[in-house]
Amino acid sequence: MQNRIEKINLFFQLSLLCTVASAQTIINTENMMSELSESFSYNINFQGDLNFGNIDLIQFSTAHQVSKSVNKNLFRLLLNYDYIKESGTEISSDFTGQFRYNYRIGKNSIFTFFQVQNIKSLRMNHRYISGAGYRHRMLQKELNYWDLSAGLFFEDELYDKDLSTQQQVYNWRYSFSSFFKYKFSKNLFINLAVYYQTNTSNTDDFRLFLEPRFYYSLKNIDLFVDWTHRFHSTPYIDIYRTDNSINIGLEFKL
Repeated sequence: MQNRIEKINLFFQLSLLCTVASAQTIINTENMMSELSESFSYNINFQGDLNFGNIDLIQFSTAHQVSKSVNKNLFRLLLNYDYIKESGTEISSDFTGQFRYNYRIGKNSIFTFFQVQNIKSLRMNHRYISGAGYRHRMLQKELNYWDLSAGLFFEDELYDKDLSTQQQVYNWRYSFSSFFKYKFSKNLFINLAVYYQTNTSNTDDFRLFLEPRFYYSLKNIDLFVDWTHRFHSTPYIDIYRTDNSINIGLEFKL
């Protein structure tokens, strides 16, 4: 009998994973960034993959953003959950939550944020970070723009080093970011986000995040494809330094 793999794509999304552990400590808030306006908005996106047969794999990811703008103030709550189970073994069950406040100064802004995470795929029990910074608009032409951002944050991380030992980490980090958006046509555009975060007391300890995401917009639904690259120069436990993933999905704007 010919072996068969049945593949069902969940939540209107196709997903291609290039690594098993796609979760990391840096999250990209730019792709779900709502424009400052006198309105309330809710954005949601889904990714999923379900395989049965020679490969048993369940993969699901969802991200939500609730935002409210009042005059020059923007309040945002972002929630993200990633789940991966292969052949009955749970590989990833990762949660991220972030509250962010922006105050606009012309086309620029100052911001502060608080973030909580647990990332099973990285054996991270928790990560709490809080920080602030400044974002500057370098270039803008119509809906296209390029922004640079700089800030400082404190992180508290707890890892499972092995079955009986935990690794506690406290750091201050400088954060430098670049955000780029370009519209190729009425419906097609790209968002590019780059984050560089370095330890204030040890510059050999840094994290890098790179994500280009292409969108095709259809009214309140956007089809997207992205590549995500995450790198940590000095992991605190015995895990890989690099994660990569490629995803195709849908984003809904309500």
